[in-house]
Order: sequence, then C-alpha cells, then structure tokens
Amino acid sequence: MSDNSNRNSDQSKASASLDRMQHFRQQVYYWVKQIPYGKVSSYGRIAKLAGFPRHARHVSKALGLAHSDLKLPWYRVIGSDGRIAFNADSPYYAEQQQRLKKEGVRFIKGKVDAKCIWSPPSSAAGDISAEEFFR
Repeated sequence: MSDNSNRNSDQSKASASLDRMQHFRQQVYYWVKQIPYGKVSSYGRIAKLAGFPRHARHVSKALGLAHSDLKLPWYRVIGSDGRIAFNADSPYYAEQQQRLKKEGVRFIKGKVDAKCIWSPPSSAAGDISAEEFFR
C-alpha cells in the first residue's frame, strides 16, 4: 500500500470514529433529557439505554463536554450506588445536591431515596451494543 492509501484509510477510520462518538453523545443527551423532574438515573443506566452498556464513564465524559446551550439536566445522573459521583467537598457536589433537592429528590444517608430512581419504559433500549457499534 502506498503512503497515500494508508493516510486515506487512517482518515476514514478517524472520521468513522468521530461519527460514532457523536452518535454516542447524541444518544446520551437524548436519554438524559428523558429523566423526569424529581427523578434520577445512573451513568450506567444511561449508557445501557444509549446502546453502550458498560460505558458509564463515557456518559460522564459526554455530559462534561456538553455545551450549556443544550440545557441538559446533568444533575439527574448519579452513580450506580445511588450517590452523587463528585467528591462531597466539591462545589459540583453541592450544586448537584441542591438542584436535586429543589426538585424534591430525597437523600437518605447520602444516597438518593429509591423512590426517586427513574425506570424508563421496558421497551426503551439502545438499538445496538457498543461492541457491534465499534466494529
């Protein structure tokens, strides 16, 4: 193969990877917007709904990169243990807790009350697995 064909192949792979990442972020943003007022979901649940099970950390990264114009209710996404994922002494923790409490979300011993966990309709699911998507 010539250097040009290698370069074109690399560019094509990079473009496909960017398209997949954009698709992932769009799915994450869609599902985060579905979380109702006064409810929460976990990073892992959002990853699974977006079609990327076991990619919870990527959900966190996608939310961190989201432009504020999207007005995503990022604060409704918590850790799988029912706790806010930020360090308890960080301003982000305080902001997330304050926003959730304002919506009526209750905390019991540092965890969100189970009654506040959002359960999407059972028919809701991502259309393909991450492994299939990244082939």
